[in-house]
Amino acid sequence: MKDRIFFPLALLVAAGMVGIAIAPGIGRLPTGAVTGDGKDYSVITIRDAYLNKVIAGGDAKTQLVDGPGGRKLLYIEADAGVLSDAPELGPHFRLAADIEVQFTGFRIRCTVKARPAEDHGATQMQANYSAGRVGESGWQVFDLQPDFEEFSFEYDVPLIEGDQGVDYFAVRPVVPNKTRALLVEEIRFERLNRWVKD
Repeated sequence: MKDRIFFPLALLVAAGMVGIAIAPGIGRLPTGAVTGDGKDYSVITIRDAYLNKVIAGGDAKTQLVDGPGGRKLLYIEADAGVLSDAPELGPHFRLAADIEVQFTGFRIRCTVKARPAEDHGATQMQANYSAGRVGESGWQVFDLQPDFEEFSFEYDVPLIEGDQGVDYFAVRPVVPNKTRALLVEEIRFERLNRWVKD
């Protein structure tokens, strides 16, 4: 085979193999722990397709739905009596090790932008920052409004003790009876000041 045919053909085959290798990842939604960018941890924002990192846990239901302007929203639904007090056993996401290290010993402002869902709309929402065995914020309760609104609370993240723990952030509707649901547009963490001395 002549070089002028062989090399273009070899290049085409190599490009095809690379295309086949990356094809399964195209269009897949992000999953796993929420990580930082390795440079600036002052604000960590989870929105759009990254809201897919929130997992249902237990018997709740979570899914991405289409919102206005083509953005994705997170739909969270639960029935009465199925949610546990433990944040990691309901709708939550895990914070990766890099964020845990950057947040330990700092005051964090946690903000959730949410509203009731169209059907079975919740009137209240709960959120909880858990640092595992070293402590948690406890469930913070907010009254939802008809339109998207930001709800915030601050939490002093405990120092890591011993082996690195696992931090979680949980968000869910308050379900007094039957079924309740809410929509989340964005979750944001702002690292404020250190609450402990070096």
